Amino acid sequence: MAKKLLLPLSVLILLTQLLVTPASASSFTDIQNTFAKDYIEVLGSEKIIDGFPDGTYRPNSTIKRGDFAKMLSLALDLPLNADSASSFTDVPERVRPFVGALIDAGIANGKKPGYFGSNSPITRQEMIIMFMRAMGMEDFSQLLNFDSEFTDESSISRTAYPYVSFAEQIGFAEGNLDGQFMPVSYGTRAAAAKWIYFFLIEQDLYFENALNVIGINSVENLNQVTLVNSYESVTLTYADNTSKTQSLEDFVEEMFLRLQYDEFYHWNGFDYSTLSVKEKGEIISLIVYIWDQEWSDYTLKASPEKVGSKVKERLDSYFINDINKKDSLLKEAIWVAVDEFLIESNTSN
Repeated sequence: MAKKLLLPLSVLILLTQLLVTPASASSFTDIQNTFAKDYIEVLGSEKIIDGFPDGTYRPNSTIKRGDFAKMLSLALDLPLNADSASSFTDVPERVRPFVGALIDAGIANGKKPGYFGSNSPITRQEMIIMFMRAMGMEDFSQLLNFDSEFTDESSISRTAYPYVSFAEQIGFAEGNLDGQFMPVSYGTRAAAAKWIYFFLIEQDLYFENALNVIGINSVENLNQVTLVNSYESVTLTYADNTSKTQSLEDFVEEMFLRLQYDEFYHWNGFDYSTLSVKEKGEIISLIVYIWDQEWSDYTLKASPEKVGSKVKERLDSYFINDINKKDSLLKEAIWVAVDEFLIESNTSN
């Protein structure tokens, strides 16, 4: 479930066992003319970023994946774990605990088995993927999969596209004056500092924006989602000006189930036929579980076990025929459940 991942900047501690001696924020000699000067100084003073032995920060230099892993791990105050990066042969000792921390948190992975790409420059779209995972929005990014409005959206990789478009929706990913995101351009040390700064300072704003994007695209007539009680609850305001408050955990779970349910409309018999018996059972059980929820459009008229058994029996026989395999899995499940008086519609339509 979503949770507040970030702790106050004052609790962050910079590890001292590094191969280079970091320059303090006040001694960075080359940041006066960069747009990121203020961000670099703040993060430097909190020991989230460091410079080079000659006193520079080198804001215009590209940032490597290993160095970005260190920045992000420190910003998130993640438990460090060098062992979790031990399978990678290209991660230097000085960044291994930080790479391991991101691996443990599910924020980063290798570019291929045994290779993290520690010394390779990180692209802007790769950074966005890590930020959205750190926010706990990976699954929602995938389920919503918005169309991007960046003018160079065709350059965004298939893997990164859902993350970038979601980050765009919540205002975190911004383009240049020409509307370009430049997804495959290498991130600079200045850009990394700016993104990390705003990810920390504006974390409540972006998280609330994300909840609004998720809720408004999941619930009819929902107008606004407001965080209350320090990430414990949300208040939902509807088009008729009514409102209700529920726990953040319950809200996130409900939105995830709603979006997953909607995704099943796009599954068909060809998808169903590729599943194992266990996977088929799990999907049908999930659909029946959603029908049994208070917010569902349906009410169960029989036990969940009976409903699931009858639906599975129908789908197994219906999708044997190739002619039927283009049909929607969920529509067919609903049809048989209604026809067999296993569920009843709660809507007037």
